[in-house]
Amino acid sequence: MRPSLWKGSTLLFISATVVNGGNYLFNLLLGRWLGPAAFADLSLIVTLFLVVSFLTAGLQTPTARFGAIYVADDDLQGLAGFHRWARRWAGWVGVVLMAVFVLGAGHFQAFFTTASSWIFIIFGLFLPFYILQGVDRGLLQGCTRFGRLALTYQVEMWSRLLLGIGLVLLGLGVQGAVLGLGLSCLATWLVARASVGRLPEAPPIPAPVRREALLFVAPVLVTQLGQILINNSDILIVRRFFTAEEAGAYAALALIGRMVFFATWSIVTAMFPIAAQRHHRGESHRPLFYLSMAVVLLVSGAIIGATYFFAQEIVQVLFGATYLTIAPLLWLYGVATLFYALANVVINYRLSIGNTLGTYLAIGGGVAQVSCLWLWHESLAQVVWIQIGLMAGLLVLLLAWDGFLSLREWMGPTLPSARGSR
Repeated sequence: MRPSLWKGSTLLFISATVVNGGNYLFNLLLGRWLGPAAFADLSLIVTLFLVVSFLTAGLQTPTARFGAIYVADDDLQGLAGFHRWARRWAGWVGVVLMAVFVLGAGHFQAFFTTASSWIFIIFGLFLPFYILQGVDRGLLQGCTRFGRLALTYQVEMWSRLLLGIGLVLLGLGVQGAVLGLGLSCLATWLVARASVGRLPEAPPIPAPVRREALLFVAPVLVTQLGQILINNSDILIVRRFFTAEEAGAYAALALIGRMVFFATWSIVTAMFPIAAQRHHRGESHRPLFYLSMAVVLLVSGAIIGATYFFAQEIVQVLFGATYLTIAPLLWLYGVATLFYALANVVINYRLSIGNTLGTYLAIGGGVAQVSCLWLWHESLAQVVWIQIGLMAGLLVLLLAWDGFLSLREWMGPTLPSARGSR
């Protein structure tokens, strides 16, 4: 592995550690101050932001991939043209989503039985900025400007932490916390746009490039939708079928358990553009995959070990005694997240070099999770065990697919091609 991946992933890992710490502090403080019932409403909005992020990532990932290719070819005009085109699409998507949530706030309140519809209105008003920031972040990622990319995540976290907690302390409750979330999206977009800097004037990108990009967007959206379903459908379903207190406790469980995923996110983020560039140049890229899998396994194993041996202490320190019922489930949730974190490495590695079948396996896993949890949710423990079984199965399928492609690449044209592996 070249130093660029070490440097990029280390920088993003340090930044992600600080960001995750700030985000956890945001949730921990508000979880204590608001109590399980009100925290369930806040967690719902946070989860909806994550759900919408499949569209943000659907714009960020193609921008990162094509940006990496333009940088490899030293084509700044092409880079500028692609950025302008992607930003136009992001603006339209953001406006449509804003209308959906602002106009449908009453219906969302009734479905999720929240205390107020205002949280959905505030959420909707800031969605355009949330979508737009994905394009600028994608450009920074594709150009391997990891320092500036890390800065945007720092701005998002610190503005969310200071504004959200400040507005809650002023007495605005859950609405204040949601307003802080929205303002952090606006601040992030402004910083990301400034970080991109001034790009040269460029003609519209050619129709074949637009067509190729749109074809690439489809599997990316499928990947992100699968990731959103896997990472967030459990919280939405628990909020729907369990009491507010149980839903709040489960939100705390998920928040702690997902440390496994977010602690390893930087590895995948740094690997993606570098693997894409190496593949484009015809250079070796397989060692990046092996190293990424090993690091994810090592980091995740350490976190799961801590949640197994010190579950009660972790819950007590982070959320307090009212949340101790989730302690026995903590390490189990971490195991489910480990399986998906490893699956995510396989999907993104293959996606970076143009293999898309894994995205459809991911959405299949997400749909299976939604279906199973909708049918079987007698207890929080059952919800967690279902996720462990499904994520283990998804990982096995992805590893088998990756192994087949690796064998085919090693043997050359003697093996038949796999449908959808392009």
